[in-house]
Amino acid sequence: MLKSANIYVIIMLKSAISREMPREAAAVFKRKAYRAFERWRMRSDKTVLCVTGARQVGKSTLVEHLGQQAFERFVEINLLEKPAAKRALTGSSSADDLISRISLFTKDELIPGKTLIFIDEIQELPDLMTMAKFLVQDGRFAYAFSGSMLGTELKRVRSYPVGFVTELTMYPMDFEEFCWANEVSGNALATVTECCRDRLPVPDYLHEHMLAYFRAYMVVGGMPAAVREFREGSGDLARVRIVQTELVNSYVHDITKYAGRAAPEVRAIFEQLPMQLDERSVRFKLNSLEPKARYEKFSRDFNWLVSAGVALKCNIVNDPKSPLKATERPSYFKLYESDTGMLVSRYPLAVARALYTDEREPNLGHLFENAFAQTLASFGSDIFYYMNRKRGEVDFMIEDSSGQVLPIEIKSGRSPRMHAALTTLLETKQFHGKEGYVFSRQNVGATDRVVYLPWYAASCLGDALDLQDPYAEQERSLIVDLPRI
Repeated sequence: MLKSANIYVIIMLKSAISREMPREAAAVFKRKAYRAFERWRMRSDKTVLCVTGARQVGKSTLVEHLGQQAFERFVEINLLEKPAAKRALTGSSSADDLISRISLFTKDELIPGKTLIFIDEIQELPDLMTMAKFLVQDGRFAYAFSGSMLGTELKRVRSYPVGFVTELTMYPMDFEEFCWANEVSGNALATVTECCRDRLPVPDYLHEHMLAYFRAYMVVGGMPAAVREFREGSGDLARVRIVQTELVNSYVHDITKYAGRAAPEVRAIFEQLPMQLDERSVRFKLNSLEPKARYEKFSRDFNWLVSAGVALKCNIVNDPKSPLKATERPSYFKLYESDTGMLVSRYPLAVARALYTDEREPNLGHLFENAFAQTLASFGSDIFYYMNRKRGEVDFMIEDSSGQVLPIEIKSGRSPRMHAALTTLLETKQFHGKEGYVFSRQNVGATDRVVYLPWYAASCLGDALDLQDPYAEQERSLIVDLPRI
């Protein structure tokens, strides 16, 4: 029953707001991060490109696409798939030595100035990062490194080559990228962006279809493998769920492999995450890990999950003023999963069905919160929430590109205008922001200091909330120009 409903909905959506694309065009999904990749290639000050992010978010695919499209020669060495390569590259003493060892694993000639050498799964040999300085100074070839768990493994590097590495963090596909992958027309997305920016209602027919697309995105998520299965399987969520289960298992495997002695505690947190969100508790309950647990004991374990790109930590703030980080309390927090589709796959199938078909029961507010935590984090923003015993809780607090604090409420139910905590906050003297935002099934609108935006405004959140382009900001390396003394 679910499969046939999926096919019907997808056919209806495509006929309404999609344009056909050649089948082969889906081989590499359009990703926003690629703009930063191209800017890195065109820079005059050369660096090693290091792409970080959680497993299976599309890092390797995008680097491969860059190598094949922008370079005459592309050499890829996967240290996880080729243990012999890992052994050969271990102990390289110089740029010449490393290049010689790399040449042993390629049949093609390395052409100076026209070759991109890509070392994937570099977390298997993190000390290779120390060679970046010498490779850049050598100057014959371009280099890209990538790997999972780099947020945790690079901390062990003996000498990080500051100034010679450009780090770019990739995230799961956001909602706009999901729409691109599923052939939503540019005109439809442009109309949504214009309406959200100008605060005008989206045409009714488009509004309903985009709500359906957003619910589909929440179930499928932004992992490219799941999105591809959804697209190629004509909306068969059973097939998508198989892919997501495999991804969840791979994350558990990575925790076991890379977290070392902390693996049992890190895994316990990861396994608790869906239950903690489902309980709708104000914050993550540490006593779910052990009686009378204190944050200090588990802080490194939570930070491991965040650094690995597996979880998103949303700390409480006491004062709704910029900078929000000044009053955060790291020991009081909510913990979200980095991909909402993977989170949904960890609940019974009935939850995915209810979400996809827009059923009134059960209460799925925590899943909508997770989707927006994921979206806000993809802008490189620190996410916080505000809680006051007298005023209540506001789901998210972030800062826009000018540093202004934006309070945000996420509503999953049918009464989006019920937001007492947000209204009370806006009326307090301590809050100096102009307005608050409510995301719900409701069309675009505004009353007093509250702006109402539909869930699918996630496709243009940067424009709607004036957030910074994360890839434009991240492309800058750590090179500094100090004055002569």
